[in-house]
Amino acid sequence: MISISKTGTAPLYLQIYNQLRHDIASGTLAEGAVLTGSRMLAAMLGVSRNTVDNAYGQLMAEGYIAPRKGVGFEVLHVPSLGAASAASEKKFRQQHSQPAHEHTPDGIVYDLTNSSHTVDLFPKSLWKKYTLECLEILEREEKISALQVMQGEPYLRKHLLAYLRRIRGVHCTEDQIIITCGLQQSLEYICKMAARHGQTILMEDPGYNKAAAVFRSNHIAIQTVPVDEYGLTVASLPAQSGAFALYATPSHQFPTGVTLPIGRRHALLAWAQRNGVFILEDDFDSELRYYSKPIPSLQSIDTENRVIYLGTFSKGISPSIRMGYMILPPQLAAVFHEMFAEYNSTVPVLNQYIIGRLLETGHYDRHIRRLGLVFKNRLALFIKELSGLGAGVRITGNGTGQYFLLRFPKGTDQQMLIAQALAHGVRVYPTMQFWQEKAECPPQTLFLGFGKIRLQNIPDCVARLKAAWSPWLV
Repeated sequence: MISISKTGTAPLYLQIYNQLRHDIASGTLAEGAVLTGSRMLAAMLGVSRNTVDNAYGQLMAEGYIAPRKGVGFEVLHVPSLGAASAASEKKFRQQHSQPAHEHTPDGIVYDLTNSSHTVDLFPKSLWKKYTLECLEILEREEKISALQVMQGEPYLRKHLLAYLRRIRGVHCTEDQIIITCGLQQSLEYICKMAARHGQTILMEDPGYNKAAAVFRSNHIAIQTVPVDEYGLTVASLPAQSGAFALYATPSHQFPTGVTLPIGRRHALLAWAQRNGVFILEDDFDSELRYYSKPIPSLQSIDTENRVIYLGTFSKGISPSIRMGYMILPPQLAAVFHEMFAEYNSTVPVLNQYIIGRLLETGHYDRHIRRLGLVFKNRLALFIKELSGLGAGVRITGNGTGQYFLLRFPKGTDQQMLIAQALAHGVRVYPTMQFWQEKAECPPQTLFLGFGKIRLQNIPDCVARLKAAWSPWLV
């Protein structure tokens, strides 16, 4: 029997979710059991139906239940704890009724980074299944012990193209797609194609610091373009530019989170055509929009072949996969094939086939929808828990991706906030690292990622931040 407290600090849907998750994991709710309908359970508990739907949605996203036509929700197979000893069961209850803290050697309980996920979000069962299937295919096709073509396996490029056409409106041929070890390798290739030592790259400011690091390591000068509340300020671009390319994140500006309006997109493309400049469109987490459908990519409206499209599987599958891709305009694709004709791909062929299978079967789509629901709920809970942080504290972002910014009143000591959070076991990050022009960075803004924080741990994480910062906030 589910019991909830309407006077407690934990959200109602999270209370329902935690109890049902425990009952499923302990075997109290066995595989195949049908959950009480959301309307009926809402009436029994005296809560809104939406509250129950949110709890059921989270359980479905994490693989505890699945919808069944004409039935509602049915419990899936989960390793049971029913045979565990009393001691083990007690430990289990403690772990799931309280936040599960994983202390690092430096005392950090929660790391609000944007560079990793919680392990439960990795599609483990599908990855195991397709690993075996793809090993058989590779053995049959005698690819398991052979060198790979430079631009990546045709099987993956075929299904990736179909996916990108449908989801992002991308238009290209399979021959224009290059599979890489991620964004940094894609940018390394592009730097080499720039051809001249000392070539200039234009870049949003603020912008992605690791992209800037690649440009600098290749001795390419960086010229900055300011960002406002609508994204890249196209009007600030030089009327005449000899730059090779402009690096931008139009669908989800990093780190401000804004989306470049359609008018500015067309103006940017027109400017690029006039100046013979390529646009490096980093579409790093475009599928993860929580309150609207993904908007078309900049590449989808480019009629003059000025956009180099950059994508990744790190945000959707796992950062550890280290696989991304770029789509080159035809003129640059020809240059790439000429320059790297003697190279072989450095991306593991098995991983390419596994992701190809995920795309082909539609499981990648379903996985992305699951991620979207999980991250949407995490973001909503962070916003709710942070709502009473203090007067003048603002959360910025547009319901996309796996991070947000916290902006404090002017005069707030950013380094003090970081140090006090660290003392309470939470690592938060300054935004200074994303500005090339350091003087332009608002000194009172912090960067908080939530990909690595489980839903049930968010209230404790925020409570630690409030305790850390309360002496300095009104």
